[in-house]
Amino acid sequence: MAPRKSYGQFCGLARSLDRVGDRWTLLIVRELLLGDRSFRDLQGALSGISPSLLTKRLTELAHDGLLERNEAPRRSKSVEYSLTDVGRSLEPVILELIRWGSRWMLQGPGEDRLDARWAPLALRALLECQPSRRGRVHLDVDGVDVTVRSSSGRRRVTPGHQGRPDATVTAALPILLAIAADTMTLQDSGAAVSGDAAAASELLTPRGDVGS
Repeated sequence: MAPRKSYGQFCGLARSLDRVGDRWTLLIVRELLLGDRSFRDLQGALSGISPSLLTKRLTELAHDGLLERNEAPRRSKSVEYSLTDVGRSLEPVILELIRWGSRWMLQGPGEDRLDARWAPLALRALLECQPSRRGRVHLDVDGVDVTVRSSSGRRRVTPGHQGRPDATVTAALPILLAIAADTMTLQDSGAAVSGDAAAASELLTPRGDVGS
């Protein structure tokens, strides 16, 4: 592999950016945090990246030990990429960047690409570890299933529908993100709610009233 540009600074931030600071790199990591992906999957999720640049980024991430490919023959449709433990350790960084960047999402997606598969990561960034009373809500986000639950006073967001819910909420991702960012109430959102609407509202709102 050809030598890559480096900031040439003996600094943890610079060394990190040497490896994940290039365009598209962290978005590839985001996709792989959601599960193993084929080259075609990644191309479909990252509209705008050229095949040659995607190949380059995957090669760099593999060279740095952040991802690996399965044992399928090269150029086979069965080739999939997954994060290593080093790559997966970027998860809290990705979540914090999603949280930090959410302030520029308040006006909605506009013409930007929107993928409901991003819902678990986005909702984790906004809701996880926030205090809340015990409960469980199932979400249907444009056909993607997500569970938000709270036990021991802390919320957790997981893909799929887990356990028996207190309520089920069906809504588009921008609506749920607005609720989770506390810029819209569940009551005013137009989301379809079945079951305990008060429990759903609390679990989907970051300021959950643990005292009531």
